[in-house]
This record gives sequence, C-alpha cells and structure tokens, in this order.
Amino acid sequence: MIPRVQAILKDNTGQMYTLEGAATAIMIIFLVVFIVQASPLTPLTSSASHQQVESQIETSGSDLLIVLDYVPEGETYSPLKKALVDWTGVEFDGQSSTYPNSVYDLTSVFNRALLADGTAYNLVVAYLDEIPCLDDNTTKWETRAMLWNGRPSDNAVLVSRKVVIHDEDAISASFIPDLSPNSSFYNILDVRLTLWRM
Repeated sequence: MIPRVQAILKDNTGQMYTLEGAATAIMIIFLVVFIVQASPLTPLTSSASHQQVESQIETSGSDLLIVLDYVPEGETYSPLKKALVDWTGVEFDGQSSTYPNSVYDLTSVFNRALLADGTAYNLVVAYLDEIPCLDDNTTKWETRAMLWNGRPSDNAVLVSRKVVIHDEDAISASFIPDLSPNSSFYNILDVRLTLWRM
C-alpha cells in the first residue's frame, strides 16, 4: 500500500470527531425532552384552550348582565336596576349577607350562575362624577365596589352594561351626584362585572 493511504487508515481522529458529534446530539435531545417534561402546565398557563375558557366566561357574564337588565312584565325595574337603585353604597365582601333584598336577590343570581361553575366575580359600579366636557373629550368615572370576592387573577375578563338612572328612581346611594338637576336624567351607571376561574 501507499504509505500515505496507510497513514490515513491508521488515523482515528475523524472517527472520534464523528462519535463526539453524535454523542453531543443525543445529549441535547435528552436535555430538551427533560426540560419539556419538567415544565409544569398549570390551569393558568396560556393556551388555546384557556383562551376559549376566557371567551366562554366573557360570553356568560355578558349574557347574565343582559338577562338581569330585562324588565319583567308588570315590573317597573329590571332586577339589575332595582338592586342599583336600592344599593346604599356598602361593599359586600366575599359571600357575606347583603341587603336590601334586591341586592341579595342579585347576589343570589350571580352565585347560582357563576360559583357553581368555579367562576369568581366582582361587581363594581362606576358613575359619572360630572358631566363630560365636550372640549377635552374626557369622561371622569368614579368607581365603587358593590360585590367583592377578592383580587382577580391575571386572566380575568371584564364585561359591563350601562344603566341610566332618572330622578323618579329615587336612588339610595347619596354619593352618586345628580348630573342634571333641571331634567329627569339623574346619572348613568356602568356596571362592571369582572370574572375569573378559581
């Protein structure tokens, strides 16, 4: 044989580099598999299914506010407006007893519709503190919690519904100002329902 070919055949460094590369690739694959299996997927981990749950909660909350704002035949107010008119501005923490009865009825509806599915909620009422100025295009909303069940998670959704209050409604919450004393319009309330999975 030619001496140069014999030297190449006796040199094992090329084979060692190949073997080293294959071993490194196998170690990297095992490392990636280990990391993927070790990463916890919690119920709050963002995923397509979690976004679907958020969308479902948002739809349920919106539908619930729409139904509660419906005026039954023979009644003057919807259950939502009746609770807002009777509410004195007291924040009800957790599942403590609420009063007056219209607020209690509203709380019962929320509890039956939401808590059974593992959905927590907060109900906040926002009202206009003054008539918005058309020149600077700003609206100043003041907020007060009506039903409070704790701090929402990062994946909470917010739905709202506006309810117009008139002078003849004789609202109990004295902190909500009459924006137009010379007309029957009293104020507008933005009912904000925050929903999240427990």
